[in-house]
Amino acid sequence: MPNIRVHFPEPLLESLDRIAKEQGKSRNRLIVDSCRHTVEERASWPDGFFSNDHLSAEELRVLQEDCEDFEQAIRAARRSRTDPRF
Repeated sequence: MPNIRVHFPEPLLESLDRIAKEQGKSRNRLIVDSCRHTVEERASWPDGFFSNDHLSAEELRVLQEDCEDFEQAIRAARRSRTDPRF
């Protein structure tokens, strides 16, 4: 198996080590499994899955309006980090 060299920020490496220990895996196994999962997940979407070609112009307009409404609702519900939570 080929070897590669990857540089991780210290906090990320510490988190990886913690997760690997919790799962009873080596750091290397955790990274390989995570990469494999990412590749398989990406490959699982069929071609054209995210295409809007099947929607009419009216359906696209409604979808865009609904997305904008949803985004506005999320923005309105967001709080500043300095605001008290409750």
